[in-house]
Amino acid sequence: MEQLLSTKLFIPTARQELVHRPRLIERLDEGLHRKLTLISAPAGFGKTTLVTEWLDSLRLDTPKEEQTLYRITWFSLDKSDNDPARFLSYLISALNPVEGVNTSIGEGALSMIHSPQPPPPETILTSVINDISSLSEKIILIIDDYHLIESQQVHDALAFLLDHLPRQIHMVIATREDPPLLLGRLRARDQLTELRAANLRFNSSEAAEFLNQVMTLNLSDEDLDLLENRTEGWIAGLQLAAISLRDHEDATSLIKAFSGSHRLVLDFLIEEVLNQQSECIQNFLLKTAILDRLTGSLCDALTDQDNGGSILQSLEHANLFIVPQDDERYWYRYHHLFADSLRRRLNQIHIEQVPVLHSKASVWYEKNGFIDDAIDHALRGKDFVRMASLVDAHIDAFWKRGQHGKLRQWLVELPVEIVIAKPQLCIFRALYSFTSGQLGEAERDLQSVEQVLESSEERTSETSVQDNDVQLSSADKMKLRGRLAAVRAFMGSYIQKDVQGIIKHSQEALEFLPESDVAMRTIAAIALGDAQAIKGDMSAAYLAQSEALDVIRSTGNVYFILVGNLKLANILREKGKLQHTVEICSQMMDLAKKSRMSHSGIAGWLLAIWGEALAELNDLDKAVTLAMRGVELHARGGDVAMLCWSYLCLMRVYYSQGNLTGIEECFQTIDEIGRESNLPPWFIIQKGVWQTRLWLAQDNLESASNWIKTRGLVTTGGLKPQHEQDYSWLLEHIGLARVLIALGHLDESDHLLQILLETAEAGYRITRVMEILLLRALTLQSKGNTTQAITVLERALALAEPNGFFRTIVDEGPSMAHLLFEAFSRDIAPDYVQRLLAAFPIDQKVKTDQTTSRATDSKYVESLSDREIEVLQLVAQGRTNPEIAEKLYLSQHTVKVHARNIYGKLGVHNRTEAVNKARALGILPNL
Repeated sequence: MEQLLSTKLFIPTARQELVHRPRLIERLDEGLHRKLTLISAPAGFGKTTLVTEWLDSLRLDTPKEEQTLYRITWFSLDKSDNDPARFLSYLISALNPVEGVNTSIGEGALSMIHSPQPPPPETILTSVINDISSLSEKIILIIDDYHLIESQQVHDALAFLLDHLPRQIHMVIATREDPPLLLGRLRARDQLTELRAANLRFNSSEAAEFLNQVMTLNLSDEDLDLLENRTEGWIAGLQLAAISLRDHEDATSLIKAFSGSHRLVLDFLIEEVLNQQSECIQNFLLKTAILDRLTGSLCDALTDQDNGGSILQSLEHANLFIVPQDDERYWYRYHHLFADSLRRRLNQIHIEQVPVLHSKASVWYEKNGFIDDAIDHALRGKDFVRMASLVDAHIDAFWKRGQHGKLRQWLVELPVEIVIAKPQLCIFRALYSFTSGQLGEAERDLQSVEQVLESSEERTSETSVQDNDVQLSSADKMKLRGRLAAVRAFMGSYIQKDVQGIIKHSQEALEFLPESDVAMRTIAAIALGDAQAIKGDMSAAYLAQSEALDVIRSTGNVYFILVGNLKLANILREKGKLQHTVEICSQMMDLAKKSRMSHSGIAGWLLAIWGEALAELNDLDKAVTLAMRGVELHARGGDVAMLCWSYLCLMRVYYSQGNLTGIEECFQTIDEIGRESNLPPWFIIQKGVWQTRLWLAQDNLESASNWIKTRGLVTTGGLKPQHEQDYSWLLEHIGLARVLIALGHLDESDHLLQILLETAEAGYRITRVMEILLLRALTLQSKGNTTQAITVLERALALAEPNGFFRTIVDEGPSMAHLLFEAFSRDIAPDYVQRLLAAFPIDQKVKTDQTTSRATDSKYVESLSDREIEVLQLVAQGRTNPEIAEKLYLSQHTVKVHARNIYGKLGVHNRTEAVNKARALGILPNL
């Protein structure tokens, strides 16, 4: 886990000499019943000082027996916290050392952050919120210096936390500028307390107390009024003025010279402060200005002195805009505005020293174990060679900790020629470039690694070594080959082309990679299983993914265990093992909950797959809930491929539900995603298939026909059985068969379906075999060959019934209902067919004159009387016995008698069974 600086979580010590501000303390106390207190003002208005005084007052003014009412936690931000993972790690750590609170907060969230593919911040925060909600104590969370945050992801995360803030927490944000949060909504709901510059300015009495008592200047009332007017109560300006005035005999003249905006006044005062310091102190201030935090030995490294600690203490004693960060006075920071001014001065007079100073800071941070800071200072000093060496040496640690956002950014910042000299960096940058849609850049980096390996092989001991040659040990070469092959396999499985290439690269990766390289070996193992599925061999895919799972389980990595099991679930779904698919989803959700990953992106994919399987079982209400939640968990980020798959699952559920508008909305959202992200090629194909099915449902044959032309699909004799064809190819040609049936091209459709059937059977893709058989039965029925159609349908039903398939059959619509009635009349799987028929919408039933005779003639059902049918119709409408009696002018006893007769004739036991069976038999076609 990344080493966190504990001083960022320390509550600053309140100054002993300060101006007490009871009017502001009262405002802060009054705001505790709201969600948020926002203290927003420019630098130097005493925001942090006010908060520390308030916290002290809470401790001192609260009776001892009530001092556990509020637990206080602090988080001081710096620029590095713009990395969402780092921000969340510190936030969770800030919440945990709350005195008196034993519950561990965010343990599961931290595991998500450090997973190889972290979920969106909102998912992580959901876990934290759930942990906090179980506490009985109340917490005050102070987030200081929020203006340093520029990351929209961090802003979104904080907004999410505020929206769902548990009642146990009151949040305080101190910042120089308003954060981009929904402050207007908080105001309207009376959930916001605000203190701004106008509130924080010193009034006349406060300014007089500060200047004459705290700073011991003994200014006259006239000078006090003039200085207050010049600075407009700006505390930092007053402090800077006081420092300048200490050694000036003519205070009035100096005060009168102050004019202009705060920026100009500040520049003037900094000049005065610096000019009054010794040359040694000026040199110290300027050289250490590049640091975000200071400690003695770090300052010594930059100044080449050995007195950094004592100088820091003297600066604090002199009130020279230095803020202690811990009780031990080990870490400090400059007042931000003071630091900014020092940096401007450094750049003005000694700009050549800036990169040297950053390099020295980088070396110190590396020696002391702060590798992230070492890399950041190398970057700020533009020492890209050093930066690349540091990233290269620690890249595995960053990868394992899940610091992908930071690692990706560092690799982007590095010049191309520097990365190329580090083949391991090329591999990781290629992986990141590919997942963000930069295919050309990814290929360039991988080719560069291949060239390095080729050159290394060609080089012999007699060959002279050039300056730009990359020297690799045998172990390094093996590892590079393995990682290169793993990334190649991953890219191939994403695009779903060149199956043999995916298999080759996966096997090479597993051969070359050491057992310790868990993440890359897992990627390769999963890609190998994907390859078998892509080429259509579900049995081989099952074996390969099972072997991949064995590799994954040995790592104990929950994220990859979930991925591997869901890959297996998809294979089983295609093999027709519907119940097994549902069982895996249920088991993996239990694991996700246990591991506190139930709100992550991988859990979203799980829910979508689970929802689609439940839709097939005709549990549509639960299916749509799960599938919608699955997509929702991906909404703010995550893996694009998982998101696309989840949308396919949701569209399929919507189709079974009859929600065509929902499918159209999915298309719109997907198009928006496609404008920002590179969508997988297989998804683009399958999206087109669903779009075509939607057109057919809307009787838009023209658009469906144009799709055939646009895709260049072969509709006549050019196809032959393909025993190895990817999943998208098969789905696309099944879609083609649907269009041909709709257009009345029945011979072409029949020929195509026979080819597709052989292809699907060869790969043991039972789900597709059933779908193809159903379409062929419909084709034969349309050609007038009912007997052959029933034979084909019977074969499909024999595959479907044992596995619980439902919607694949029912979703074929009215023509399938006709065919099922025919199968029922021929005593083919009568119980199963009746259940299927009961699921058809009423408007898809066959006409009364076509079905009533079949129902009454059936040897399974004694004919219902006209009165019994009337009663049954009212039962189907949901009428109660008294309502039916009133409607038909019968006694309730007579209605009960009719009901018993209906149950007996239909062979059922209750109202619901009676209505379902009557619909299945066509007795109630018009309801």
